[in-house]
Amino acid sequence: MTTLPDHWPDMHADSLEIARLTEESGLSKTIAALQFAFWGPLTGYGSAADYEQFLCHAARSHHLPEILVARCGTTFVGSVNLLASEMTIRPALSPWMAQLFVPDSARSQGVGNALIEAAVAKAAALGHRRLYLYTSGTLPGYYASRRWQPVEEVEYLGKRRVIMAYDLA
Repeated sequence: MTTLPDHWPDMHADSLEIARLTEESGLSKTIAALQFAFWGPLTGYGSAADYEQFLCHAARSHHLPEILVARCGTTFVGSVNLLASEMTIRPALSPWMAQLFVPDSARSQGVGNALIEAAVAKAAALGHRRLYLYTSGTLPGYYASRRWQPVEEVEYLGKRRVIMAYDLA
């Protein structure tokens, strides 16, 4: 089990660092445990150990998938995945932003926004014209306020989901 601090350091724009996940960071196990506890099979994997193997593969990859990790000093405060494919019912859409994750105690401090901006910038740097995500509940409003546009509503993995896109051009 991964334990997190009860109180995060104060995060200012100049102290938040976002970088690609590397094997040397040792964060694959932490990210896998936190995200799998939060999303379970929505990660696309049947166990935290399988998800950790995916993260380790991504850390070695020179293409998508790519995991962006936010840290304040040495403290992990969030991550987001960039994937070539995410939604099996929409295989033609690519790339995807997925598993935007900020632990509860680090929320409302700009980490999520910074990770979204980093994912958008990375997708654009890779030459993509659009970036996709899917979400549900109240989150379409969150993403819409950050210039994501709804594409369609679908039934996926037993729930109503909204596919959204961000134009990078």
